[in-house]
Amino acid sequence: MKVKLYATLRPLIGGQNSVEVEAGPGDTINDALDEILEKWPVLRDELLQNGEISPRIHIFLNGREVRYTGGLDMIIPPDADLRIFPPVGGGR
Repeated sequence: MKVKLYATLRPLIGGQNSVEVEAGPGDTINDALDEILEKWPVLRDELLQNGEISPRIHIFLNGREVRYTGGLDMIIPPDADLRIFPPVGGGR
């Protein structure tokens, strides 16, 4: 399964725009995050706070933020689209 990461998270994973994880249908969002953090531990402080999704981070599963639709225990459905966004600011 491909997980897309955006903005300031990309430099932490070598400039890639996505990472490949084995977690997929039947696994949870937490399983996918565990795999990502195992491969890129530098992301831990960016993504998590006290074992939960940092309030600054937005994780979307099929276009819906997981914080409001079941959290890290949500089951990943087939053909899932998982995206992780850090806080973004700027502009005028």
